[in-house]
Amino acid sequence: MNSRERVFASARGQETDCFAVTPYNGNFSINVSGYELSECYTDGKKLAEAQIRAWELTGQDVVNAQSDQYYMSEGMGVKTLYRTGALPAVLDVPVKSLEDVKLIRPIDPYRDGRSYVYIEAIGLLSEHFKGEVAIRAPGAGPFPLCAHLMGVSEFITLLALTEAEEDTDSEKRIMDLLETVTESLCRFSEACLDAGADIVQCADSLASLNIISPAIYRKYAFPFEKKYFDRISARKKDRDFLTLLHICGNNSAVAEDLADTGCDILEVDYQVDLRDYKQRIGDRVCLMGNLNPAGAIFKGTPEFVEKEAREAIEAAGRGGRFCLGSGCEVAIHAPLENVRAMVRTGHSLKPDFSGRK
Repeated sequence: MNSRERVFASARGQETDCFAVTPYNGNFSINVSGYELSECYTDGKKLAEAQIRAWELTGQDVVNAQSDQYYMSEGMGVKTLYRTGALPAVLDVPVKSLEDVKLIRPIDPYRDGRSYVYIEAIGLLSEHFKGEVAIRAPGAGPFPLCAHLMGVSEFITLLALTEAEEDTDSEKRIMDLLETVTESLCRFSEACLDAGADIVQCADSLASLNIISPAIYRKYAFPFEKKYFDRISARKKDRDFLTLLHICGNNSAVAEDLADTGCDILEVDYQVDLRDYKQRIGDRVCLMGNLNPAGAIFKGTPEFVEKEAREAIEAAGRGGRFCLGSGCEVAIHAPLENVRAMVRTGHSLKPDFSGRK
């Protein structure tokens, strides 16, 4: 069983030879490859080469064609500064008032912003791995994209004030913007699939209950996440792929809603009780997670990483529908041996399917 087969079987609750190990390690991989960040988020060939070099060192089951977050939003008017050895910095945003929402248009992923960098990298990774390793595309979700376009604090404050004041005009403008950015994400993911991606995602990191209420999540975030997964999943009639939802923080109060979005894989933040999620929604969605990327993986030892990996497997691995992953992005300067320990631990253990109906 190769890595791609292992990931797809894990996502579908089928028996596997060992646990699929899927750290979200795009920028970590760039760092250990010897490239600079700014080289890779502006050059698809270098981004692909960085992921290949890192995979040769770690051997995880998914490679991530990922680095920064602004590749789509630049195509909708966000101005950024590229910095050697660092991720882009935002210089200016296009939505300074709700009147500006009507000026925002969905992107053409092949021409607008830097989406083409990631699409090219996915194509090169697909050519290189030839179906042996699963290729994961990036994909900033509707909430982060709105925040890119107007500023994080401005977007979150606008949501709160709109609800508190029951401002129907502001609500309509917010919904219009969410519609536009969701269309951009759909177009980008479709282009990634055409390039050879095996996993496409909605990384709606800002739609977190650490920041917003369950009511705001259900009203403003959930409908657009579901719209994304409904549209993208319709393409499964033409080819085989998986969809993934990631939201940062502890979203236990809306766990059932997360499963209802229609994603195949739910990437679970390290703040979440994996055992609780497994009991509540583990029969409907594959859970991916949830080692602490800033804790065990970054600050710990290989022995501590192995301990946390075994605990995650114990909590959610029984019966399949589980991938051992990081509970958010692996820190760029995490020790290589810690990532290797995570991969080694998952690959040394076989899922327990005994007693499954």
